[in-house]
Amino acid sequence: MCKARNRWAWTLAAILWAPLLLGATYRWIDAQGQVHFTDSPPPAGIAYEIVPTSRSSSAPPSAPFPAQPVPVAPEAIPAAAAESPPPDVADTAGVSPEDLRCVDALFQLDVLTGDWKVYKPGPGNDRTYLNDRDRPAEIKRLSAERDANCSDETGVLASQKRRASELFQALSPDCREAREKLENLQRPTARSGPSDIEKQRAYIEAHCPDVSRDGVWLADWIYTRHL
Repeated sequence: MCKARNRWAWTLAAILWAPLLLGATYRWIDAQGQVHFTDSPPPAGIAYEIVPTSRSSSAPPSAPFPAQPVPVAPEAIPAAAAESPPPDVADTAGVSPEDLRCVDALFQLDVLTGDWKVYKPGPGNDRTYLNDRDRPAEIKRLSAERDANCSDETGVLASQKRRASELFQALSPDCREAREKLENLQRPTARSGPSDIEKQRAYIEAHCPDVSRDGVWLADWIYTRHL
């Protein structure tokens, strides 16, 4: 009777924990310094990080990114803007310096008003983190940058906010980890299947446009490290 009760308890525990383990990716570094992404924990004694991933290649990341701007009614968009397709966040050709400064300011305000740590990348893997006591002053500076460069026209401003949201997604920790995972899957020593590489590439193409920005604040993950 006791053994049957124990088996029932273990079965119930497995059912309760299974959904929490779906979609988990383990990131760890071996003795040679090579970064690995695996679906199961590394050998005992090796430190690792649990990186949240989406449960399907078409689903967006589960991190708390800002919601997409509310669509603007067609009648509120000027005729000139409605005739041409809106600019893409990855396409900066022909975009005015004021427009770029507006989008970057909106993007960084989204970063700075979140709960995560923020940093600016430096040479190599160096990062300069923003101290919490300096955050209000930086928000004030970027708010002034936004007010000075963002458009007063409803349709144009909606486009700028949309591209700022897309930029936030493209430069998010989710997308940085997704690109790093793809690089590791493509290593000659990774033994990755073609379907895994293709799924990862499809996810990046759908959710992580290839953009870069210099001198902007970026959001950082806060990991739980297990030993």
